[in-house]
Amino acid sequence: MMMYLTALNLSRKLNIPSSQIRNVHIPLFEIESSDFSMENLNGIYDREKNNSSLCGLFPINGYTRLIKSSRPDFINLEGFYQNINNFPLSSEINYASIFPENSRNTDHGGDDDIVINIRGGEVLNAIHPHYTLIPSEFYAHIIEKTGKNPIFYGQLDDTPYLTELKEKFPHATFIASRGIKEDFDYIRKSSFIIPAISTFSWMAAWLSNAKKIFFPIAGIFSPQQHPSSMLLPLNDNRYEFYIFPIYFCQPVNKYKDYIDPVRNNWQFISKNKLSRLFENKPSTLGDEIDFFVPEEYIEMYPDLKGAYNEFGKKYLINHFCDYGFYEGRKPLHLDEVFYSTIYPNAALEVALGNYKSLLEYYIKTGFSSGHYRNRKQIICSDL
Repeated sequence: MMMYLTALNLSRKLNIPSSQIRNVHIPLFEIESSDFSMENLNGIYDREKNNSSLCGLFPINGYTRLIKSSRPDFINLEGFYQNINNFPLSSEINYASIFPENSRNTDHGGDDDIVINIRGGEVLNAIHPHYTLIPSEFYAHIIEKTGKNPIFYGQLDDTPYLTELKEKFPHATFIASRGIKEDFDYIRKSSFIIPAISTFSWMAAWLSNAKKIFFPIAGIFSPQQHPSSMLLPLNDNRYEFYIFPIYFCQPVNKYKDYIDPVRNNWQFISKNKLSRLFENKPSTLGDEIDFFVPEEYIEMYPDLKGAYNEFGKKYLINHFCDYGFYEGRKPLHLDEVFYSTIYPNAALEVALGNYKSLLEYYIKTGFSSGHYRNRKQIICSDL
């Protein structure tokens, strides 16, 4: 679903009537489209390794510009795209029509309830270190804070962890999984939600009309622990965030070994403070692809001319994303002598270590400030 939403967002921005989204399989909402052969076609590949290195972000503005100028036959999305910034805003797209609720499912948590989704199944065997269980003390805190009736819903496997929950919350309601569609709708239609550490649970809560979502920043939801995704809806007023230490799951029969150290070692974090965690990060492939200029790239790196003459700009885009960025090649030409002379304050910021290079300064600050990259730009502007 996250890959599909990313593709929908790209398609919307490209606004090419003949464009299609292919190779989609989302049986939960009966969304299906067949794959197609890419043989003898030239396209752009957004590799999984690149997507993961960007916290799941798809640099949509840069790709939109480059697709329009290079006219590839296709763009192949190969990552997981688990980044909130990939998805269209609800004001831009009708989510209810794309992912409709199951009208036959009328059961859900009411205004007096808080639905606590539990993720069990195969993850209880620690197949993924970041699919962690949440300590019962956190649930107790939210239940006491809200005064709501707890409903534990989901994959309630018979484990020591479930035994602890039942002993700690003897008056709670426990509802075992009723199936994928039923579970998704039950969470989605509820008013107060604590999602499990699960992308299924995340999506159901995010698509809901919940009044409040109490969100544990742990495991796969922690960008510090699982840097290949960023699923924190910082601009969504329904969310209240609680940050956990970095901790990794173990098989459920040993769950206390990793739960005990964090039972009361978590805390509420404001959205402002949470946002500051993502400030002053080094420029990424996503930043640089937004500024990629194929004409300047081939001038700076003439070793690519043979393949460029055969495949055109599409080859340069793929080369930069797959190799060039990691080799330290630059996405555009910045005359550093000119730039440091004209903008000495920028040069000082680099010298102080606030930016790793003049190029990073230009990408993150200079461009938006209207800086020129070279003398030629000044001449063109004067003309």
